Amino acid sequence: MTAMDHVRYLSDTIGPRGSTTSSEEEAARYASRMLSQMDLKPVTEHFISARSSWYPYALFSALLLVSEILSWLGGQWGAVIAVVLTVFSLISVLLELAFRPNPFRWLLPKGRSQNVWARISSRNSPREKVVLLGHLDTHRTPLVFSTDKFLKLFRILVPAGLVFSVILLFIFAVEIFSGAWFWRFLSLPFAIVVMGILVLTLQADRSPYTAGANDNATGAGIVLNLAEQLKKKPLVNTSVWVVLSGCEEVGCYGADAFAQAHGDELNDAAWITLDSVGSSGGRPCYLTKETFLLTARSDSNLVKLAEGVANKHPELNACAYHKFSGAYTEGSIGAKYGLRVLTLIAFTPDGKLAEWHRPTDVLENVDLAVVECSEKFLWKLLQEIDQQAEKNK
Repeated sequence: MTAMDHVRYLSDTIGPRGSTTSSEEEAARYASRMLSQMDLKPVTEHFISARSSWYPYALFSALLLVSEILSWLGGQWGAVIAVVLTVFSLISVLLELAFRPNPFRWLLPKGRSQNVWARISSRNSPREKVVLLGHLDTHRTPLVFSTDKFLKLFRILVPAGLVFSVILLFIFAVEIFSGAWFWRFLSLPFAIVVMGILVLTLQADRSPYTAGANDNATGAGIVLNLAEQLKKKPLVNTSVWVVLSGCEEVGCYGADAFAQAHGDELNDAAWITLDSVGSSGGRPCYLTKETFLLTARSDSNLVKLAEGVANKHPELNACAYHKFSGAYTEGSIGAKYGLRVLTLIAFTPDGKLAEWHRPTDVLENVDLAVVECSEKFLWKLLQEIDQQAEKNK
């Protein structure tokens, strides 16, 4: 089989694979079946995850609006409660953006998901460990991702919502001590923007799931195909974990669960994420860093090795990418646990992910040439990692 065979099955035969849904579970069973046919010994590990990536931000916006109402109707005591609610909401959402436990995660609906993984031993005693991750789940198709203009607006609204929450907190606090009614009117423009964010987040969770051919059947397909190649031809000094993870789209719960469960064994492993590596008109890119709330920097040695592969093989059209922000990959989780991170992703020349979280993310819009170049690039990178392990004996 090829990577595209796996992409076809995941995106066409199974179709949309929402986090914690039965379709995501079907994708995990498929991954396990494929790994078993390779004479590997796949393990399925279950975990509990959020059902939605949008619920925390909807709750955040709703609590800010409740605080606004309390400041209007409750006098000084209303303002006191508004301050408490706003502080609670702000701390919770900041922790959520940093992939940390927080009260929102305790309060919001959860479901069961799973990771599927297998370990491929090296020919010699391993001197290096590599984890290859590709997530199986797909996102919804919200209005804010429907066009480039909407996406640009949303990327402005998200940080604006955080800034406005701080401004509202200040206004509520001043109102406690001054008791002046005009402070309430000053808060109205900020509350209106927060209301708009609430509407958009509620709409998002009522949109259908995408088939996710590029995001991320391509990443999962390459991981499965490389597992077969590595089984036939193991690396000399490097053991490889192949991981087909769940629930990336709702906050990387699967990658987090895997890193927690195997932290002692992974130690300082190279953590290589594949995400959306088939963008039409794109090229393979390796991230030097990614920024959501916090910045996760790629391992300098892995970046150097990737740069070397790109220079040796210009036909693969690979390059470094330095400006990935306002979104995340499972690389953020590897960095959270102190692992050596590198993420591969395919951007178009204008820095976009083709059909990102749109109904048009279907098999017909996946660029076969980009998928093949991404896979070849990763294979050559694994050889470089293995050769470096040999030199470091």
